Amino acid sequence: MQKYDEKSFDALFNAVSKHYTKEELRKIVEKSLVSDELTEKNLAFIYSPLSLKKQAEDHTGYLDKLINDETVKNGIDFFNKYKDLFCETYSETKVEPGDIIGILNWESKLGLVTGEQKIIRIFAAQYFSGEKINDGLVKSGEYAKGGAMSIEAGKKRVERLKKNAFSNFKALLIQAKEKNFDPNEVKGSWAGAIGFPQFMPASMKFAKDGNGDGKIDLFVMEDAIASVANYLKLHGYHEKGSVAAFKAYNNDKIYAEGVKKYSDAIKNAGVKAASCAKAESVKGDDASN
Repeated sequence: MQKYDEKSFDALFNAVSKHYTKEELRKIVEKSLVSDELTEKNLAFIYSPLSLKKQAEDHTGYLDKLINDETVKNGIDFFNKYKDLFCETYSETKVEPGDIIGILNWESKLGLVTGEQKIIRIFAAQYFSGEKINDGLVKSGEYAKGGAMSIEAGKKRVERLKKNAFSNFKALLIQAKEKNFDPNEVKGSWAGAIGFPQFMPASMKFAKDGNGDGKIDLFVMEDAIASVANYLKLHGYHEKGSVAAFKAYNNDKIYAEGVKKYSDAIKNAGVKAASCAKAESVKGDDASN
C-alpha cells in the first residue's frame, strides 16, 4: 500500500463526512492505494509528459476506425433497435438521435468497450501521489524527451489532475453510499470513466433513468441514451450548437470533429428525429463515410 498524507485525507473526509466516518473512509482509501499492473500502466500513460501529444495522435487514428461503412451500419441498426426510446428522448430534449449515437460510438463503440480499470485506484493515485509520480518522471529524464511538455507545464498539469481527481473521488464515494455499492469494485476506462457513455463520477449528476425502473445504471443502454441526451442538452446543445456540446463532453478538437462526422454520416443515412413519424426502420441505403 502506498503512503498518503493526512492533510489530503482530511480534506477528502471533510467533503464526504456526511456519508462516512473517518474509520470507514480510511479503510476505503487504504484499499484503493493497493496497486496493480493495469493501474501502474495507466498511471504511466496519464503522467507521461508526452501523454497529451499521444492522446491527440490516438484521436486522429480513431477517425478511420470509428467512422466507416461498418460502424455507420452499426449505428443505423442501433437506432432501429432503440428507435422508440430515441423518439421519446428527442421529444423531451430535442437532441437528435444521430448526435447521441455519435457520442456512444466514440466513447464505447455502442457499448462494446467500457474498460477494466478499477477507477478508484486511478483517482486515489492522482489525488494522493501525483506529485511523487511526476517527480519520478523528472528524475528519470522523461521530460527531456523530444516532444515532451516542459517541467513547469507538467507541474501545472499535476495540479489540475489532483483537483479533478478530488472531485471524482468525492463523487464516487458519495454515490457509493447513496446507491449502496462498493466504490473499490467499480470498473471503467484508463481515465476513470464509467459505462457506455463513459461519464466521469463528477458528471453523474447529469445521468438519467431511461427505462423507468427508478435506478440509473450507465451499463444499461436505455439509461446511457437518456444520460447523453441530457448532458448535451444542458451543455449548450441548443444555444451554441452540437459541436460546442460535443466539446463540453470532451474538450478535444478531433473528438468533436469525429463525433460530428459520424453523426452526419448516419443522419445522411436517415437516422433523424424526423423518421420518428415513420413506421419503417431506417435502411441506410445512403450511408457513407
